[in-house]
Amino acid sequence: MLELFGKFVVKSKALIIVLSLILIVPALLGIVKTQINYDIFAYLTEKLPSVQGQNIMNKTFGFGGTGILMVKNQTDAEVENLKLKLEQVDGVETVNWITDLADLALPREFLPEELVSQFYAGNSTMMQIQFKEEAASEKTHHAVQEIKKILGPDTYFAGTPPMLTELRQLLESEKFIYAASALGFILLLLGLTLPSFLLPFLILYSIGVSILYNLGLAYYLNGSMSYITAAIAGALQLGVTMDFSIFLVHRYEEERKTKEKNEAMIDAIRHTAMAILTSSATAVAGFIAMVTMSLGLGEDLGMTMARGVILSVLMILTLLPSLMLVFDRWIRKYQHRVMIPNFHLLAKFVTNRHKLIFAVFLLSFIPAFIGYKHVHIVYDLEQLMPKTLPSIQNLDEIKKEFTSTDSAFLVMDNKVSDQDRLKIKEQIEKTDGIKKVIGYDNFADPAIPSEFVPENLKTMFIKDQYNYMLVQMEYGSYDERTTKAIKQINKLTQPYKGHMYLTGQAVLQNDLTATVRDDIKKVDLISIVAVFLIIALAFRSVALPVILVGGIELAILFNQGLDFYLGRSMPFIGTFAIGAIQLGSTINYAILLVTRYKEELANYPKIEAMYRAMTASGEAIVSSALALFAAVIGIWMFSDITLLKDLSFMIARGAIISLAVILFLLPAVLLTLESFTSKMTFGWPKTESTKQEEIVSKSTVLENNA
Repeated sequence: MLELFGKFVVKSKALIIVLSLILIVPALLGIVKTQINYDIFAYLTEKLPSVQGQNIMNKTFGFGGTGILMVKNQTDAEVENLKLKLEQVDGVETVNWITDLADLALPREFLPEELVSQFYAGNSTMMQIQFKEEAASEKTHHAVQEIKKILGPDTYFAGTPPMLTELRQLLESEKFIYAASALGFILLLLGLTLPSFLLPFLILYSIGVSILYNLGLAYYLNGSMSYITAAIAGALQLGVTMDFSIFLVHRYEEERKTKEKNEAMIDAIRHTAMAILTSSATAVAGFIAMVTMSLGLGEDLGMTMARGVILSVLMILTLLPSLMLVFDRWIRKYQHRVMIPNFHLLAKFVTNRHKLIFAVFLLSFIPAFIGYKHVHIVYDLEQLMPKTLPSIQNLDEIKKEFTSTDSAFLVMDNKVSDQDRLKIKEQIEKTDGIKKVIGYDNFADPAIPSEFVPENLKTMFIKDQYNYMLVQMEYGSYDERTTKAIKQINKLTQPYKGHMYLTGQAVLQNDLTATVRDDIKKVDLISIVAVFLIIALAFRSVALPVILVGGIELAILFNQGLDFYLGRSMPFIGTFAIGAIQLGSTINYAILLVTRYKEELANYPKIEAMYRAMTASGEAIVSSALALFAAVIGIWMFSDITLLKDLSFMIARGAIISLAVILFLLPAVLLTLESFTSKMTFGWPKTESTKQEEIVSKSTVLENNA
């Protein structure tokens, strides 16, 4: 079957190359048209009451996105003039300020204190800008840009809409640098480790085409992707699948020494295709595990990467061989010496001390687990944003004047009676962590007939069948006391489930935290089980999945827990993404080592077999790990976006930690547990020691029977 496939590729090489070029056109069109979503909250499940409440606020009250604007050292008349200008901006629904509730002609001393403190602090005043669409929409993006043109000195514009606009501008300016750094580092690596100067360019072109296909498909399948996926998917796909191409290239070079090019390529495909498919299956399994997350960000990143791995494998087994055959003459012409150290000393050290190293392996779980359990995880999206963003700096200035800028909304339908609404309002105001609750009843006496209440006051809090109250927090969105207050309010509103919803950024942030914590266990379990089953089927073994997955899990625990010992924090995305990515992508290195070890065991004792396996596969394992490292380390080096910087650094660090575990610890584990592996693996070669054990076992059975 694989031989027939190889013959087809060799025979159709011209057609494959032409077709790959043609398909680049729709791929590029898709990339250009794909919408990038910068709002993480948009990936929360619709089942959450906070999301349902936010949807009501968006559709009914036009709270698509909310910005805050502080103005300093200006008269009320100047501020009112600015307010009118802002309301003329396309995309702005309304600008809320004190003039919506009181006449400027009325002296401030005669206004209620809670109303004045809502809008004034010293020589500063604050207004709220409501946008017609969500904070991450194209219309809001353009509206924010127009607002910035209108604003003059002593104005401080903050909130999610300006932050996402600035994040978008920053990412668009950095994306080229990410791609250039990944290509540059990979070219350098491949130039040193492959025997021809031309091969790195052929490999990069083949995988690069698959990356274009993958990113372009996002438009035709979903229409959008998250900014995190858009930023790292290409580099990650390049790093994860690079080793598959290296497998094929190395085998082709080996076959080419004794055969003509077409025959050599057919044999190279036949010998490596199954190994590539098995290795890619583990990577796909790791990424698919993220698809099961309740947080849609997992599905976005996981599905994109799983699809990318499949497309890369397809191009590596079709386009790359076609290009290598066409350019074979030049590949031969531009040969050079490979610059990779041999692994004889390491192999000798590990095999001679395998029992001691096995003890180190077991003991290593203790510090790794302690670090993993105690590392501080950051869920605060503002902390994960660049401190250089004007909106983040402006927010810091606003908080100096208005200590509480965090708030939530309690929205309810008309099934909730006025009596119940007032009762809930009173109970919430008594809750620790709540500064005040502001609603229609604060400005209009319930005894006054509705027709006598100003229309702008009514429409501010009441529309259609819904009304809402503003719940001002005493502390920040990410404060533990705010979390407790939100939980207490949710308990109070539980009897009105389906009719009353607590929402707003602070509430959505708490739901994001809870969702991610629940998703971590699910993703870890599914990825481990999936990879376990793939290895079990590939090797027909129960022992090897335990050993290999255990080794990579140690590397993952070390990677995630290392920040505890370094005094650093880990971004929330690292809690679920790193486990799936590192397991799925670096388990291949372990599979490569075990496959070679099994081959050598058929002819040599276990110590000699492991020595030969390490020296033979070490080069490919190091090249593969360094490829993943090189592909993403540029994002860490050149990005100003903290979330992307930290995530890419953890992926790069994970590749190196996995490399160390596989080349230093795993061989010792396999040697020490050789007897266990032999008994629990179908078709595992019998070494002298295991044969002797079987003889002793049979002798014991015969003696007992006698």
